[in-house]
Amino acid sequence: MQPLDGVTVTSRFGGRRANRDYVKWLAVLAGVVCFAWVVSFLFRPSFPKPTTSFDLNQARWDPMEKSDSVEQSSGEDAAIVGDDSRNETVFSVSAGDPNSRNETVFNVSAGDPNSRNETVFNVSAGDENLNTSDDVDVLEATRGALQGPDANETKVISIVANGNGAAANSSLDDEGGPREASPGSEASVPKNGTRGANETAAEEEGRWTKRMMIPASVATVEDQYFCTAMPLERESQAIKSFTPRANVEFVHHMVVYTCEEEPKPRNPRTIVTSDGQEHVVWDCLEEPVCISSQGYDFGRIIYAWALGAEKFDTGPDTGFVVGSRPGINAPYIVLQTHFLKPASAATREEFGEVEFEFSTEFPQKILSIDLFANSRFVLPPKEAKVEVEARCCMQGSSSANLYAYRVHAHSFARNISLSIGDEMIASGDPQLPHFFTKTNDPNKKLNFGSDWMATCTYDTEDSDSPIYVGQGHNNEMCNMYLMLSSHVPLFSTCQSRAAAPLLSYPDCKIPPYVVTEEYLEGRLTVKTVLEVPGMGQVAGLHMGFNGSAHHMLIFHRADREMLQYDHTGPIQSDAFMVWDTKKNRVTAQFGRGLSVLPHGLTIDRDFNIWTTDVDSQLAYKYDPTGKLIFTVGLQGHRGSDKEHLCRPTEVAVSNSGEFFVSDGYCNSRVMKYSAAGEVMEEFALKGAFVPHSLVLDDCSATLFVADRENSQIRLVNANDGTEGRPINLTSYGKVYSLTKDEYGNIYALAWDRNFSRKVYLLQLQGGNLSGPFSYEFASYDIAAVELPGIQYPHDFAVSYNFAEHSLHIFVGETGPGPHGKITLFDFSLL
Repeated sequence: MQPLDGVTVTSRFGGRRANRDYVKWLAVLAGVVCFAWVVSFLFRPSFPKPTTSFDLNQARWDPMEKSDSVEQSSGEDAAIVGDDSRNETVFSVSAGDPNSRNETVFNVSAGDPNSRNETVFNVSAGDENLNTSDDVDVLEATRGALQGPDANETKVISIVANGNGAAANSSLDDEGGPREASPGSEASVPKNGTRGANETAAEEEGRWTKRMMIPASVATVEDQYFCTAMPLERESQAIKSFTPRANVEFVHHMVVYTCEEEPKPRNPRTIVTSDGQEHVVWDCLEEPVCISSQGYDFGRIIYAWALGAEKFDTGPDTGFVVGSRPGINAPYIVLQTHFLKPASAATREEFGEVEFEFSTEFPQKILSIDLFANSRFVLPPKEAKVEVEARCCMQGSSSANLYAYRVHAHSFARNISLSIGDEMIASGDPQLPHFFTKTNDPNKKLNFGSDWMATCTYDTEDSDSPIYVGQGHNNEMCNMYLMLSSHVPLFSTCQSRAAAPLLSYPDCKIPPYVVTEEYLEGRLTVKTVLEVPGMGQVAGLHMGFNGSAHHMLIFHRADREMLQYDHTGPIQSDAFMVWDTKKNRVTAQFGRGLSVLPHGLTIDRDFNIWTTDVDSQLAYKYDPTGKLIFTVGLQGHRGSDKEHLCRPTEVAVSNSGEFFVSDGYCNSRVMKYSAAGEVMEEFALKGAFVPHSLVLDDCSATLFVADRENSQIRLVNANDGTEGRPINLTSYGKVYSLTKDEYGNIYALAWDRNFSRKVYLLQLQGGNLSGPFSYEFASYDIAAVELPGIQYPHDFAVSYNFAEHSLHIFVGETGPGPHGKITLFDFSLL
């Protein structure tokens, strides 16, 4: 008997029985298959489609060892191996989002079928927010475009997508505006950006170099701006040089900024540079240069390049200080690059790059950039000469040295110059390479408190239509970059004809109102107490004598004290001392026989010395060497008319040379004089009781006058003597002195003489004195710091210590008896 095999069975039912069994077994088999198919849905894994948003122009070449075969990727990667083993092409696609609806099409054509090149495409998408995109990305390449320097070398193209699902060459919406960012699509700067990725030389003896680069291949249209950022690891470092590398045929300009916050663009792109490092770039016409999760800041420009300019060295003991420390506030560097043309096969290898040389040494000469720019003009056609201005009154109490300058405009510009008053400071041809030109005189002073004006001159005779200001190379610009040198940073931007520039100074603010003991603990310290033989009661102090940040001029009374009657005859010993506060020693003394009883001391921006004498009834002007130039008032005669002074107290000097004298112990007024010492005006201060000190804010033409015994500061219009609302300081005592720091911040020295005997440093905050007559509406907050150990305060000085981000507070005392001392406090702002 044949075994049962389900095909033929012999029985008494013959053929029909066999046919029924055949159908039954087929039905059972079909059921099993269907059941298995249904069950498979419960356990079947999902196979993601590739989700990418990339551009072949972001590709990099990495050499790899040639092999006879390429191993297929595991997991979700797919491999396609060509038939010709001598011309292998492997596509490796990995997708990070299994739910993405993106489709990727690869279209590769090889120009030479016998080529031994092996090319590997490795495309990865790391953005998990691509699952809503329906975009189709097309990767097209030719063998010629992919061929490296070695025809027998295997090449790897790595492309990383970080976008929001949009096509790589489009960051605009259907109406030409910026696309809205998808939630979670922000990108941070890679944390390894400062070392390895951007570092080209190992740190050696406190010096190292790093570089930032953006390939021209990212550009998809004309006049496109791209930015990339680099974090700085140290709290403080100095940039000593900038080395630019770019082809002027493809790169219009490069600008280097510092940012206070980590840049986090909404529409980032990740590129891989030729050295194999990944960097985030973003279109910085659509998004700000210093964009962050909190918004954006304007950033500070520290370098700019165009038209083939060469390397810039800052020079010895000079540099830009950058880093994360408070007061520096520059933990990130951003390179902005303007590409003239969209990417093509010819421009694939072009790039914009800047290499930086860093040092751990803190420079004595701090460099800053002040930018003067006008972005609100239209040039008429067919004109031989058209001028555009950018002008601001530069706020500050002293001056800075012009270290270098740079001009920038486009094809119609013929000259850009800087002037202060009637003096031409610098000029340049914008058709020449746009490098920073160092001045022949590195000590050329630019005085703050004056109007600085950049003038751009154009020739539009060859144009048939108006030329508009803009960021394209067919538009025009008007930019003057001033590289200033000082002992403190002085970054600012003057836009068009604004009344005041946008300042980017370190934050020197003390917390408002009386500072608590808990806050002061560890912040306020006594660094030095100066008491030297021959130094009498300290009448006046001024920091920055002869332009030295560490030299203080002391005006003292030798062996005399202030009495109700006037002394006769001058002091027969030196009344001036020069104190080197860094080395803590007196370096010079002079002024024998010049003063009867010293009181007030002022040094103007040209380093001339101005004093008042309460017993001779005079105000004096000396040159920087101490040679007398002239006096005002009548020697030895008190009086209340315009020719006399009566125990005058202090002098304030404007940049025009006009000066003001607070007068004084027996008059309640301010006298205004011309630069030659001729009487101009008398400003009566109704109800004032001992106008004891005064300072001038040049840009707002406001005099701050200490009405000592009334415990207030009077705000007086320096042009006509009208007054605004006074600042009441009754809570802190009598107002003995007023001064300004390098940035023009105003401070008062108050002594609660009749009650607690406490002495306070008062910082005036707010006010917003942006122009003439603003004094009428000024309103101030007061930050008060008690200064312990001071018994007889008379004058003081405040200076910003950038190296330590602190305020140096010098207080001079008149007593006890014919003796004086100076106490140096350090108030940390960290």
